[in-house]
Amino acid sequence: MNAVASSIAEALEADDPYRSFAEIKRLLEQHLRQINPQIRTRRTGYYNHTHMPDLVMRWPHDDDLSDRYVYLRSTTDADELGFDIRRLARQDRPIVLALGALRPSFDARALDSLAIDHHTLVLDLAAFAELTSGESADAALRRLIANTVIEGGQGLLDERSVSRLVRAMTTGAQAARRGEREGTEDALAFASDTLSPPIARRLTAFLGTLWRASGAPVAALERAPRYPQQLDESSLDYLLEGQEIPDGDFWSRIVREITLTDLLRHGRMTATDNLQHLMRAALSSWNARVCGVAPSSVGARRGAAPLHWTKGEGVLSFDAPGFVLTLAQKVDHLTSSAARAAYELPALDEVGNRLPLLGLSLKAITLVNGGGKVAYEGEVGALHGDRLRHLSESLGPGTLVKNLEALPPSGVPVRYNFSTRTASVKPPRGSVPLLELVNTSIRLFTDLSRAEEERLVEVISSGGRTLHAGIEHDMPGAESPAD
Repeated sequence: MNAVASSIAEALEADDPYRSFAEIKRLLEQHLRQINPQIRTRRTGYYNHTHMPDLVMRWPHDDDLSDRYVYLRSTTDADELGFDIRRLARQDRPIVLALGALRPSFDARALDSLAIDHHTLVLDLAAFAELTSGESADAALRRLIANTVIEGGQGLLDERSVSRLVRAMTTGAQAARRGEREGTEDALAFASDTLSPPIARRLTAFLGTLWRASGAPVAALERAPRYPQQLDESSLDYLLEGQEIPDGDFWSRIVREITLTDLLRHGRMTATDNLQHLMRAALSSWNARVCGVAPSSVGARRGAAPLHWTKGEGVLSFDAPGFVLTLAQKVDHLTSSAARAAYELPALDEVGNRLPLLGLSLKAITLVNGGGKVAYEGEVGALHGDRLRHLSESLGPGTLVKNLEALPPSGVPVRYNFSTRTASVKPPRGSVPLLELVNTSIRLFTDLSRAEEERLVEVISSGGRTLHAGIEHDMPGAESPAD
């Protein structure tokens, strides 16, 4: 008996049944949140009641699915469980958890068929323990499987059934990554037989994504969807937090399946190796709308910390010596100091010299000097040379740039705000290539030394646009970016 089953069994032996069930509910909530921290649970004041649930579960990201009701049962008798199942509402997608081991002599097929017909998942204590705390070399995949079963499983699952399911799904995910048909088909069959249709389609989409990312032909799988379907958050968890996949070709195909918007919706905090692989492939494929560049500590600049991507709540950050770049959907979503601090403004000459090196064509600019301010907007490329000097002279020596609007090579206007060090695409719902927005923002808002620039281009291709001559690092094979 593992720790999960042991703790629940111990609580079941308490003399006071009310306190016993209250403790069991607490333990269930604890183990469910280990599977998926986003699961919301609510305990009720009932216990051992036919119609009223003991726990109510909700997945906030699944607006299309109703709450799922959990009923605890001290009985392990198949007839008594069947009696209860017939009286539970199908639309509540019940989970009936028998707090013991189901008797081996009963007709499992009859109870399994009844549970499927009533959209109900029946587990005994050993099955729940195996599902929530079984050993696995890939913890992220184990969480994905457990969450999928808890959210959409139906039918009867005992300990052996859970073990078979986990083996089939683990083998299937590995087979799909390698483009091996048999193991992938077996996992797709288990998903269809064990899960409710909406959840089965989600897991099928996940396996189909792995299959396509392997480079294997879609037509070779009979059960796989013939068109891409959006990955759910648990599946994205697995890709980011699972065992490292160093295959660059795999990630080049994955970035065609998801977008930066999908990644920004992902709630977990992570800086895994797989995230680094994903972003290395995504830089030349995805589009973006907003980014901010904030200075990091002096210590970080002097140290030799690795340059890496970190995923937080609604934002994606790139940490480098001297600065932190943050990507978001809107400027308001930037949670770093980049969106709040008022930074020292650069001189007009400094900005004017950088624009052509970065391939930026100036469209509009706002200059300040003390209490004076000049804003100018004209045709693209008209603001240069004499016109810029005349604007500067109208304010006198020490003219600074507050913000400007420029066209990068992609041709979509971007507004660079130097007082907040944020860059945002105009119009707001537009987008530009991610690599283009990142590179122009970093080099307009920061003053990189040659050594820092050389380190940076090893992780983020400059596309040949740097502020130091002779530093070029083009990314070969770039395709049309996907928003």
